[in-house]
Amino acid sequence: MQYSEERKASVLKKMIPPHNQSLAQLAVQEGISEATLYNWRKEVRSCVL
Repeated sequence: MQYSEERKASVLKKMIPPHNQSLAQLAVQEGISEATLYNWRKEVRSCVL
């Protein structure tokens, strides 16, 4: 499944302060697999570093 950049950004914002939601919580809440969320987080981290 393909997600829009806006959707990805919205979900990624929930991973950082002040929200700090776990990937497991987000997966259930957003209906996105944990593996996808891990990949998104990994992509962001590789761009920042």
